[in-house]
Amino acid sequence: MAESWDEVLGRLETDLDAVEHGLRDPAAPAVEAWPLPTGLGPIPERLVRRALALSDRQEILANLLEEAKAKTARHLAVVRSVPPARAEGTAIYLDVKG
Repeated sequence: MAESWDEVLGRLETDLDAVEHGLRDPAAPAVEAWPLPTGLGPIPERLVRRALALSDRQEILANLLEEAKAKTARHLAVVRSVPPARAEGTAIYLDVKG
């Protein structure tokens, strides 16, 4: 059964809500991959404004996700710069008398 434009835009709104939630709560479930709808035909004039608003929102969220990705990369770089803990069996004292 083919989806209507109303259903597609509703699904996109739901997914964008989930992305926003994920940005606020990293423990939130990941958003599933979004298959491109097919066979919809031209968007009805009554839905153009809604679709454009969703496109704007999607662009804003894409930028926020890129910022979060860059911040995570910086945090990982800091974590990786910390030397590893001392290996077991490695001496901690230097024997200067012996």
